[in-house]
Amino acid sequence: MQQESDYLLREVKKLILFITNLISNLNTSNKDALENVIRETDDSIRKKWGISLKEIASITGCDFINKFNELQEVPIEKLAELLNVFIKKSAELEVNEHYNRKELAKKGILLINILNDKSKTYSIKRMELKKELQRHLNS
Repeated sequence: MQQESDYLLREVKKLILFITNLISNLNTSNKDALENVIRETDDSIRKKWGISLKEIASITGCDFINKFNELQEVPIEKLAELLNVFIKKSAELEVNEHYNRKELAKKGILLINILNDKSKTYSIKRMELKKELQRHLNS
């Protein structure tokens, strides 16, 4: 039982590191490299979960929830944060490949709602992230 718990903890940590690296790459890229970093982020997500950001934007809310509902709290929050950073960075640049930022923002809000349902702890950071995602819907 302990080995299984240790394994799950290691996998969660790997997932958090994976998402954190994607966020960091987006945040630290200069404007010249941003288009490539956006494409690489999309490719990395596709390899990890078998779904691209364009597909995430186009699937129904139910399918999206089913796809990511099994994740632990911290990876879900990191994924919402990644969507938020991705939306901001792709809006900064006129990317050749257009991503439906409003739909990605809706999916980020769905993730926050999943977290709020799962968690017994109120998070100001999470609520600020939700407000930021809601602003993307109105822009």
